[in-house]
Formats: sequence, structure tokens, C-alpha cells
Amino acid sequence: MLIDKMKEIPQSSGCYLFKDNKGQIIYVGMSKFLPKRVKSYFSKKHKDVKTQTLVETIKDVDFVTTSSEQEAIITEEELIKLYKPKFNIKGKDDKTRSWSICFSDGIFPKLEIVREMELSKDSISFTSGNLCREVYDLIHDIFNLRSCSYDLTMTNIENGKFKVCLENHIERCDAPCVGGIEAIRYGLIVKDVKKIFKLEIKPIILRLKRYMKQLSDSLEFEKAAKVLDKIKSLEMLDKKVEVLRRQKYSKQIYDLKKVLNLKNLPTSIEAFDNSHNQGDSNVAASVRYVNDEPLKSEYRKYIIRSFNGIDDYQSFDEVLRRRYSRILNEKKELPKLVIIDGGKGQLNVAKRVFEELQLTERVDLISISKDSRHKSSTIHLTNGEEIDIMSNTNFKSLAKVQEEVHRFVIKFHRDKQSKKLFS
Repeated sequence: MLIDKMKEIPQSSGCYLFKDNKGQIIYVGMSKFLPKRVKSYFSKKHKDVKTQTLVETIKDVDFVTTSSEQEAIITEEELIKLYKPKFNIKGKDDKTRSWSICFSDGIFPKLEIVREMELSKDSISFTSGNLCREVYDLIHDIFNLRSCSYDLTMTNIENGKFKVCLENHIERCDAPCVGGIEAIRYGLIVKDVKKIFKLEIKPIILRLKRYMKQLSDSLEFEKAAKVLDKIKSLEMLDKKVEVLRRQKYSKQIYDLKKVLNLKNLPTSIEAFDNSHNQGDSNVAASVRYVNDEPLKSEYRKYIIRSFNGIDDYQSFDEVLRRRYSRILNEKKELPKLVIIDGGKGQLNVAKRVFEELQLTERVDLISISKDSRHKSSTIHLTNGEEIDIMSNTNFKSLAKVQEEVHRFVIKFHRDKQSKKLFS
């Protein structure tokens, strides 16, 4: 297994996670170029006894790729604190994992930084106090939340106990203290911030971009400029929390590997689906996700050529052979996991193709069937085991990939049908 992994080291920056014969992570390291660093462990005899002992203990390795060396440094720190590998000296101390951003109680809650987080509260947590403060400030730049310590009960507000402060004058707070914003509208702002706690930032950016266009179309350029400033701050915030997203993703894929008994860490996933109109216009498609993000340059469309009529199995047989024969011939990078849309029958077809192409030990394979509402329902493993997709929240990431390939193939089929009807 280790020899095979060494042949397919990602050509990028990132982290490597060495494991022993029990599958336990024993060392986490980082590099701006993974192949050079990882191979250096096995290319010479090490004078340092600790390093030599480490190398002798390594039986497997997994990789987490990053977009930059700086991101790799931060990710390494997070992984060490998460898994506490016995050969890592630095980074095991978990005492710093205590900064969290959350909301206070009340009808107009304020954003707070706390050291001891209540598990019942929505929050976002950090190992770095500086990063926590930066994110806190950016959230206040984007959303007009109060930062005061006023006791904002409806009785106090109605009795006029408070006066607006500088934050309201510089348009950073909507002054709930004097009735400047209703509790329901303020609650919608809080709801958006809680989406950020879940790292769901891109949907907010897209919504603001649509709003900015509406303002521009209405010639309200001053308002549009203010919205643009918020968009830029959100994009900066998105970059700041990328390390948290990586940490969350790392936990997720390790759980998937364990629960599904995969040979590889599913950092790259390809999914296949097909579509036809009662046997006419047979097409198929595949999508690829890398580190939980769609890689559009690796999306593929296929017009089925080997038969006419309805044959789901033959369709998968053809596209899988075409896709992976080409990847092997061109010596390109294989995915770690392949998802087939369907049940046992479709999975068995894929399994046979993988055996003939000698991919069984290099690429993991599963299928996902849908329920009567056409929602992802059951995961089928090559050993015959079936798993309810609702039994583990991390399976949502697999369902997301399946939904994307279904969307992609349906669009391709409709486009092909439209062209045929038009001609």
C-alpha cells in the first residue's frame, strides 16, 4: 500500500500523515512540494535515531493538499492538535484551543469572544487568538451588529433609557437601543452570521452580488459601492476561515475512510451518471471533486456509442472504460474514490471494469441508489454491504457529489435533445 501511495504523491503543497501498521497516525508534516519532502524520508539512512525509528514504523501515508505553503503550515498545526501523533513534538498542547465567537442571549444578541464555549451554543472556534479577533472584526465590518453592553430589553428600549453611540453614526450598527431595527430583522442578520459559523460564506456572497447588481441597474451607485465593500470583506473572511474548513474536511474524510472501510483517503472523488429518453439520446457524464470542491476542468460528457436502446449496465461499462483507459494511457492522476449512480447491479459492472483495468487496489469504488423521491438513499459497498446514507452526517458530502453529477448529466441530455429537436 505504501509503495502505491508513493507513486501518486500530489504535486502540490500540503500535509502528509504517516501511519503505522494499525492505521494510527504517528506523524504529521508539511511541505511546499509534497513529493520531494515525502520521498526524502525513504531515500537515505537517517543519523537521527528518532527519525530512523519513525521511517521504520511507517506502513501507510495519506495526503491533504493545500493551495499555498502558508495554508499548509496552518493545516499542519491543526492536524497535529487534532490527532496528537506520537512522533510530533510540537503542537500537541491543546490548551490554546479555547477561543470561540458566539452570540449572547437576548432579543438583540451581541457578538462575543469567549474562552470556554458552551456546547449548546452556535459558535465558531479557533486555536489562534489573533485569527479569532480578525474574524470577529471582519464580521462587524460586514454586519450591523451591536457591540455595546446595554441591557436591551423591550421595556428599557420603550422607556428611552439609551442613546445612540458612534457605531450608529458611522453606520456600523442599526441602533436597536432606540428602536432603529426590529427584533425580527435583527434576527435575520444573526441568522446570516450563524451561517458563517458553519463556514457557509459563498451563498451570502452570491446573494449580495445579486443585490449589488439590482442597485446598479437602479442607478443607486452609492449603495452598490457599500455592498461591494461588504462583498470584499466577506471574500477576505472566506480566506481567513479556510484553515477551519480544512480541519472540518480532514475530520470528515477520515471518518468516511473508516466507516466505509476505504483503502484510500477520499480527497478526490469522481461520480458517474447516465441519462436517456426511453432509449433515445443515450448520454453519460462524470464530475470530479478535490478537497470537497468541484474541479470543473475534469468534468466530462459522453455520448454512448456501443449500443442503442436501454441498457444502464452497458452504458456504465462503456464510459468507465473510456474514462480510465485514457487516464491510464496518459498517466494522469486517478481519483481516490469513484461513485456510481445506482445499486448493486451498476456497482458490479463497475467492479468488473476496475478488475480488468487493474484499478481495484488503487481506487475505491461505491454506488449510491436513490429512494422513491429520487434522493440519495443507500450506499452500496463492493463487499455487498449496504449503508443508510442518513446514518452519518459526513455522507452528505457524497450525496452532494452524486447530486452534482445528476444535475450535470441531465443538463447535457436536455441540451442534446434540444439540438436534435431543432435540427
